[in-house]
Amino acid sequence: MLWMRMDCKQLWNYSQELINQVPQYVYEGAGSIFCIGLVTFVAWKGLKVGLLYTSALLLLEYILLLFCSTVFYRDPLPERKYDFQPLWSYKAIEEGQTVLLSENMMNVMVFIPVGLLLGIAFKQMTWWKAFLIGCSISISIESLQFWFMKGFSEVDDVMHNMVGCIMGYIIYSILVRIFTNTKLKLDYA
Repeated sequence: MLWMRMDCKQLWNYSQELINQVPQYVYEGAGSIFCIGLVTFVAWKGLKVGLLYTSALLLLEYILLLFCSTVFYRDPLPERKYDFQPLWSYKAIEEGQTVLLSENMMNVMVFIPVGLLLGIAFKQMTWWKAFLIGCSISISIESLQFWFMKGFSEVDDVMHNMVGCIMGYIIYSILVRIFTNTKLKLDYA
């Protein structure tokens, strides 16, 4: 249980590091745009459609904040850091590098809102479309990190991001099922 408390602390520190890299004015600007968009879309399209438009706006802002915290506002490293071997982090965790467990968990958690918001914003969304969109976003982040030497670029991050995106979409599907009493939208259509 001690490792779990230590791991939660590492997870908290890692998340705060990502959040603090982005200047406050970016968060304030995103919040202002969201509020203006909410009022505008609801007044223009009505409550139901306005909220759908607003969820799409929130998705775009969230993706922008992901890019800000993982690429745009990170300091460049002196050299490229990467590991394209799948699942390398689990071997390192077994060898005692527990901080990687926190990073893996964070990479899952930061993409849960992407899958959730994709489901909310786009009614024709399916799990595999959410998977492809999330994969594209994650590969873009990892590619930019590699090209601009802004962080550690790795295949494991893409895999964890994909797990988070699908988890978010499944959460959306479960909520739809609960609140509308319909079957889960996990079909292939």
